[in-house]
Amino acid sequence: MPPRIAAALLSLLFLAHPGFAGVIVGRVVDSNGQGVPNVNIDADFSSGGGNPTVLNGGTDANGFFTTTITPNGVFDLVFTPPAPPVTTHLIREMFDVSVVGTVDLGLVVLPAGHALSGRVIGPAGFGVPDVNLDVLDASGSNLTITHDFTDATGQFSLAVPAGLLTIRLDPSGVVGQTLAPREFQQSVSGSLNLGDVPMQQGFLVSGFVKRANLTGVLDVDLDVFDTATQVKLFTPADNTTSTGSFLLVLPAGQFDVKFSPPFSQLLVSAELAALQVAGNLNLGNVILQSGVVLSGTVQAFNGLKYPNVDVDVRIASTGAAVPLSNDNTSALGTYQVVVPTGTLNVRFTPPYALPLASQFVNGVVVAANKVQNGTLPSCPFYSNSGSGTPGTGGLVPQLTAVGGAPRLGNPDYALSVSGGRGGASAVILWTPAVQAVGPFPSGAVWSASGGYRVITLSGTPGVAGAGSGSVAVPIGGQALFGGVALRARAFVIDRASASGRAFTPYLDATLLP
Repeated sequence: MPPRIAAALLSLLFLAHPGFAGVIVGRVVDSNGQGVPNVNIDADFSSGGGNPTVLNGGTDANGFFTTTITPNGVFDLVFTPPAPPVTTHLIREMFDVSVVGTVDLGLVVLPAGHALSGRVIGPAGFGVPDVNLDVLDASGSNLTITHDFTDATGQFSLAVPAGLLTIRLDPSGVVGQTLAPREFQQSVSGSLNLGDVPMQQGFLVSGFVKRANLTGVLDVDLDVFDTATQVKLFTPADNTTSTGSFLLVLPAGQFDVKFSPPFSQLLVSAELAALQVAGNLNLGNVILQSGVVLSGTVQAFNGLKYPNVDVDVRIASTGAAVPLSNDNTSALGTYQVVVPTGTLNVRFTPPYALPLASQFVNGVVVAANKVQNGTLPSCPFYSNSGSGTPGTGGLVPQLTAVGGAPRLGNPDYALSVSGGRGGASAVILWTPAVQAVGPFPSGAVWSASGGYRVITLSGTPGVAGAGSGSVAVPIGGQALFGGVALRARAFVIDRASASGRAFTPYLDATLLP
């Protein structure tokens, strides 16, 4: 090997040796290109394990930095600006940065954010220190934020992005009082002071999760839902220990508590319904029964497979629901749940956004691990018939259905008029047996509140086709409506129409489970 090449290789080996330091240089600027002082710079090994030593880990008065990292390697770098009100810019993270020798990062631009501030108070109205705040974005991802604890007076000030955020308050580090964790959503479009953010008195709910032989079950996940609303509560540290013990802090109220063991344990999930909390509670032993695996593939009538099809199981003889965990299909349409042995009724329920109905498979005999596939029937959104009558500008208004399939239990179903005269009044009617629009029907198919609504269309008054509006028509879950044909029509008050009313074509749909 030529001496020059050998020397170069030795030099590279020397630089990459884990005992030597690397240096990063550059400048941190805000979204306007101005240097940001006092930005903290930290580094973690991208592969995990151990912590490098970071020297000069901060920016100067003009945002410049020369930071030494020992040893050299591949790092995830974190640039953390000062908290509001000094700056409202967000943390910048850089992943898998190779630092061998001196690496010029150039300009490191901090994302723009907004100040979110307030004061956390307890039941007595005083500020609560040491409450940990976490922020999740609209997708549910936990955002990296700093200065995320309340101060001695309960005050907090965070830099957050714009959008619909979920704010979590975890008081587990608070000394001297027991407070219930809290979660709420907040839309942010600029700097926002929430004022006083109250937290409720908390009560300790404890116990053990055990097998039938009374051995503890590790890592059982506990989920808590408000019995009346079925809103899930934020309950940090809600998995069981190696002895099966658990400890929750809940506010006063009535709750459903679900116990979901790891799938590998082959234990049937359990649920405590309508648990009344008004003080500290010890639930004793919650016993999980051994079970078997019910699995399969769920597809539509046309062979397509979809995620998030819900699987429900009931005991055939009693109709009692079997608590299940992770009971939605995967992207491939597959599912697997742990159930007790016996004769079961199985239901596959697609999301309302799909033009599919549910399938019921009753009398499934389960004595050991069993495969039970499913096929979802078609449930078209709607069709239109008839021609309607024109109004202003010779335009015929249209009637459509939105909010998903016309399935029993769909809370988001709605009828929507478009293409009418802007600002006009319109009437939307629906019934299972209307063949022509005449007298108002006396009631709705699934609602005692009536089968018609009068609305005012949006749009510039008088402008042809500019008017639109909708009526929420939530579909109840009564089985007797399964297979009922829905017919709806609307008309817009419009003097340009021969009858003074511009009719839409009919809308037809079939209500299915």
